[in-house]
Parts: sequence; C-alpha cells; structure tokens
Amino acid sequence: MKKTVLKFCAPLLLLTAPAALMAQQNKLVKAITVRGSVEFTDPKQEINKVFLSKDDLKGKPVVVDSCVVGKDNTFSFKIKQDHQGIYILNAMNWDHATFWSDADVNVAMRGYDTARYKVKIPHYNYVDGSYDNNFVNLSSLNAELNYRRMIDEYNMEYYAKKATDTTWYGYMKNTKKYNALGEDFKMRQEVLTKAYADRPVMVYALRGMAGTEAGEKYDKAMKMLDLLIVRYPWLTEAKQLKETIITNKAQAMRLKSGQPMPSVKYPDANGQLAGLEKYKGKYLLVDFWASWCGPCRQAIPKVKELYAAYKDKGFEVVSISIDTDKNAWKKAMKEEEMPWEQMLSDNKDKTMEQFQFSGIPTMYLVDSEGKIMERFTGYSDEAAAKIKESLNKGTKAAPAKQAASIPMTGF
Repeated sequence: MKKTVLKFCAPLLLLTAPAALMAQQNKLVKAITVRGSVEFTDPKQEINKVFLSKDDLKGKPVVVDSCVVGKDNTFSFKIKQDHQGIYILNAMNWDHATFWSDADVNVAMRGYDTARYKVKIPHYNYVDGSYDNNFVNLSSLNAELNYRRMIDEYNMEYYAKKATDTTWYGYMKNTKKYNALGEDFKMRQEVLTKAYADRPVMVYALRGMAGTEAGEKYDKAMKMLDLLIVRYPWLTEAKQLKETIITNKAQAMRLKSGQPMPSVKYPDANGQLAGLEKYKGKYLLVDFWASWCGPCRQAIPKVKELYAAYKDKGFEVVSISIDTDKNAWKKAMKEEEMPWEQMLSDNKDKTMEQFQFSGIPTMYLVDSEGKIMERFTGYSDEAAAKIKESLNKGTKAAPAKQAASIPMTGF
C-alpha cells in the first residue's frame, strides 16, 4: 500500500511544485548575496576591482557598489534593495554579467582577455540563480549567438568577395538559408517571451521589444508592460520603462524623413560653440562617432572619398564625437585628418537620447532645406549608394508623415 501511495504522490508533487515556485517568486526580495570568481585578472593593475551596477532600463546603469578581487580570484557583494531588479557585474572593465536579483547568485567569469588581440567585448557568462534569472541567461545567450553568427557571415562574405573563384560568393548570395540571421534570433526570443510573459523579469526584454514605431510589435510590448504594472505594483521599473518608451517614440517621430534636423550647438575643434544651421542650402551628412569605435574609424576613408567627389556639388560633412576623453578625440582627429568640421558632444547621454541611437557610427543625411532625408546605422555600400543617388538627382526629403497619436496613459 505504501508503494502505491508514493506512485500517486510523485506526480502531485510535480504538479504543485511550479505553483509553489511561482508564489515564492512573487514575493519581494529585500536582500541577496552575490558570489563570483574571475579566471584571469589584469596583470597591469595592482588592484583588480569588480563593479556592481543597477540597470535603470534607460541604457545608463548606475554603479552602486564595488569590491576588490581577492587573492583567490573571488569576489562577493551583499545587495540590499526595495525589490528585485536587474543588476550588472563589471569585472575590471573587461567582462560583464547580468542577473535578476530575486535570489542569491553565483557566477564564474573569464575576466581579463588573455588573447593576443584583446577586445573589451564580453563573452557569454552564465549566472547561477533563480527561475526568473534564467530568462536573463537565455536572452543573453540568444544575443551572443546572434552576434557570433553575424560576425561569421560578414567574414565569409568578405573573403568570398576577395576570392578569384566566384563560386563561393555566388552560392552565399543565391542560396536561401533555412533561416535568415534575424529570424533565428526572433524565433528563439519569441519562445522565451511566451514562457516568461507574466514574470516581472520580462522588463529586461520589453525595453528593446517596443521600439519606436507604432504597430503590432509596439502594441504587443506595451500590452505586456501594462500587465506587469498591474500584476506587480512594486515593480517601479515597469512604470518608468513605459514613460521612457513613450518619450522615445515621440522623439523618434521628430527624426523621421521630412522633419527638420534638430538645432544643436556643440564645441568645435577650437572650443567654440558651433551649430548646423550654417549648412542650410547644402546637403549635409552628420556623422556621430567616437575615437574608440572601430567601425567609425573604418568608415572615415570611405566618407572622405564621398566628400572629395561631391564637395564641389554642394555636399558637406560634420562629425560629432561622443568621446568623453577630449585628448583621445583630438588624437583621433589628428590621425584621421578629416577635412570637414568636427564637433564634440558636451553630454554623450543627452546626444544619444536626442538623436535616438545606441550604436555608432550613426549618420543622418540632411537635404538643402535642413530636413532629414535618411538615417544610417553604420556606413555600408547601400548607404553610400543612397547618398550618391540623392546627391546626383538633387532629391529632397519626403514630406513628413503624420505622427501616430499616442493615447494618454495613467500610472
């Protein structure tokens, strides 16, 4: 009889365990312990530190604590909080890991990059934590796999183009893949979203899901955000995120084709405030860049070619750097010898928010009336072709589309 009872109890336990788990995870968590280790420390630093930041969901995490890596390469933090949220570990400015703070966590990080060619691009770090924390783990892995595949595809296309035998390049361009790069990422993320749709940790993904365009994707993300606001009144990040998304959408509408280029003034290379209004009457390419940005530096020679070919036809370029190190900016200017006006943003975060970009180079093509024609993320062959076509034809920005109305929202 005893064995029979056990056979019936086991499935019941399996059925009730998730419900009990969900109930436990709905509770506020006021304190957790973070433990971790780094495989490699930076040999050039006498003291190696790990920094703990709280993610504000605005792209500007706030450092809340730091600690010195021990002789055994370990570190630890005690987090006291009003409620669980998203935190980021920064190991010696070389490696990063993100987690959800509703339970104690443990992470083994690589730390310092020991490769011959060092890059400060963090690889994937799995954080051992709660059920909700696994959403962050899986989302981070999805992004990492997407990034690696992108690099592989770009490299293959680059070398295929260089090959004397065109068979390889022809195969790459003409063979339909089972899934395009973006589709792979989208499919995996959709499965994750369905599994965690009503969990508070979903705020980690919703900041990027909504975008700034009205439509089905935007409406779906906002509906999910409203669900979190109602279900978890303590999740203040959800309310703040909704405000940010609505603000960003309104700002993005001001940067659409046909809208006037925002009026801004930044210090030029001589430290004098300079604006863009003086270029009215000419076509203008506004390039947001930084000295430390590899793709930005790689694009400069190509923009130089464009500038040389079209300068006498009423085309100008202005580079606006988001460098925070003024000396690095000046050094890069000297090395690149750009023959057009240079400006330096005096508030990187404000500039990125105003012009709605998170990656560089970001470029805006402005027509002779001072209206936005196109926005480019990166400087590709396609971007160059569009700019040349506009300059050759003398086309103007398309009329601005009527902005979709944004309903008033209460919090």
